[in-house]
Amino acid sequence: MISHLTGVLLKKKRDGVVVEAGGVGYDVLLPGAVAAQLEDLGAGDEISLVISYHLIATPSRITPLLVGFTNDVEREFFEHFISVSGIGPKAAARALTLPFARVAQAIIEGDVGALTLLPGVGRKRAEEIVHQLKDKVAAAALCRTRAEAAPPSAAEALLEAEAVLEQLGYSRPEIKAIVDNLGDGARECSSAEEVLSLIYARQKRGL
Repeated sequence: MISHLTGVLLKKKRDGVVVEAGGVGYDVLLPGAVAAQLEDLGAGDEISLVISYHLIATPSRITPLLVGFTNDVEREFFEHFISVSGIGPKAAARALTLPFARVAQAIIEGDVGALTLLPGVGRKRAEEIVHQLKDKVAAAALCRTRAEAAPPSAAEALLEAEAVLEQLGYSRPEIKAIVDNLGDGARECSSAEEVLSLIYARQKRGL
C-alpha cells in the first residue's frame, strides 16, 4: 500500500497529477481543495503528497486509486468523509472543492446549507455528513492551507541549518563557532537555505 509519494511532477491533469518516483509514473487524484494549494508547481518540480490508497472494483477488474493530500490531517478528514454511506473516494474528491477547514467548520456547526454547496452533496447527504462526522473533524477545522501556513521563524531556520551542518560532518563546537560568527545576520533569515547561504558567503569571504 502506498501512503506517501515524493517525486517529480510530470504533468497536471484536469483532476490530478502524474508523479514520477523511482522511474514509475503514478496517477494521483487530487480533491479541488488540494489542487488549489499546488497551483504554483509546474512540470519538473519536486512534489510530495500524503496518499490515501484505495482499490476500486468493477465487474472486469480491480483498479488502484491514489488520492493525494498535502498533510496527514487532510487525509484523515477525507477518510472520515468517505466513511459516510454513499460517498466513495472519487465522489469525495469531486466534492471537496472548498478548503478542508471550511468544510470541517460547516460540519461542526451543523451548517447543512454550506455543505450543499459542495458538488454532488444534496441536503439529505449533508445532514448525514453532519450527523456522522460532527465530533470527528476538529483537527481539520484548524487545518491551514500551504498559503496560510506561517513561515518558519529565524530560530527554527537556524536550528534546521545546524542540523544540516551536523549531517555534513561538522562538530558541535565548529557549528557553534559558525553560528556565533553570523551575528545579527541570522535573524533576517526565514529558512535553513538562507542561513546556509549566509554561512557559505561568510566563509568564502574568509569572515
